[in-house]
Amino acid sequence: MKTFKLPDLGEGLPDAVIREWHVGEGDRVTADQTLVTVETAKALVEVPSPYSGTVERLFAKQGETLETGQPLIGFAGDSSTEARQAHDKPAPKDVSDSGTVVGKIEQGSEALAVEQRPVTHRPRSATPAIRALARRLGVDLESLHPSGARFSEQEVRAAARGENLPRWSEKPAKSSEHPVREGKDKPSSPASSEMASVRRAMTVAMNRARDQVCPMTLFDEVDISGWPKDTSVTLRLLKAIARAAVDEPNLNAHFESEVLEPKTPVNVGLAVDAPRGLFVPVLKDVGAHSDESLLASIARFKQQASEGAIPQQDLQGATIHLSNFGSFAGRFATPVVVPPLVCIVGAGRSHKAVLPHKGKARVRKLLPLSVTADHRAVTGGELARFLKALKHHLE
Repeated sequence: MKTFKLPDLGEGLPDAVIREWHVGEGDRVTADQTLVTVETAKALVEVPSPYSGTVERLFAKQGETLETGQPLIGFAGDSSTEARQAHDKPAPKDVSDSGTVVGKIEQGSEALAVEQRPVTHRPRSATPAIRALARRLGVDLESLHPSGARFSEQEVRAAARGENLPRWSEKPAKSSEHPVREGKDKPSSPASSEMASVRRAMTVAMNRARDQVCPMTLFDEVDISGWPKDTSVTLRLLKAIARAAVDEPNLNAHFESEVLEPKTPVNVGLAVDAPRGLFVPVLKDVGAHSDESLLASIARFKQQASEGAIPQQDLQGATIHLSNFGSFAGRFATPVVVPPLVCIVGAGRSHKAVLPHKGKARVRKLLPLSVTADHRAVTGGELARFLKALKHHLE
């Protein structure tokens, strides 16, 4: 029996939860066919088969947590020489993604693409995000027929409310999960299984920050009275961060093994608050994108965060962080730097104040800023110059 182990899915956590098996023992599978959907700290990921063969054993049950490198599935039967060689290589180090939750797992020098793989045992009629929603609402999608090529969120919620949808067969809905009716149940507990992995990721990241970072925070306010009406604060912050990082490059950097490495381009990890926890998708090369492109990406990330289905590639590669906590409440904070990054920018709620302006007392609109840096890697002067540049590019 050839054993395929759970690969490193690049989330910085040592494990993943088995959410849905797409094959069973005795099934024949082909290379690149989806074997299982797992949940990492931030997303659902479909894991493809590294080669063709017959499934002899599933090493974990649905809902079970597996550590990276533990046996996932055992194969019997034929496989190619290349597959055997790929099987003997180390677990992949990176996962990229071109869809909502479907990615590529790098195995040696070959990429095993995951998009549009055939699944022989049932129709592929829902994205992983929609299947996750169905599980939370107690809806058995395998017994239902979508109105189009795939189920929509509206159809899943309608089924949860008891509205009839066409069925593939007459088999009863699974009873392994408790149905949840929208609007009738209490919000999920932070300790629930759906939220556990996201909060575990936060715990791991904060433990690293506590143990590895020597934080220093500077506070200031920037006069934004001249901004046009309906200006996006987040958009202006992103653009200003990109420019300030050019002026003071050591703040857009990684600090690892006591080596400070400034990064290019500027990839901003944007903190997004969602019902399931904190997500930090990454806006790549901020300075190279138009305002419209950045706004579209922000809207997409917010939607994906609400569904818990941000692509793996969009959760990696940050060089600096931004937290616009002022959209909720608060003026100043002490944002937490998560290594290997060295800086995070926090923006508070804007407010009005009477200030001298052109020789007279005027009511001005101010945006509070809180910028934290890792003092192991960044000097106080560098942080102060970065904040000064940030203010300049915001005014």
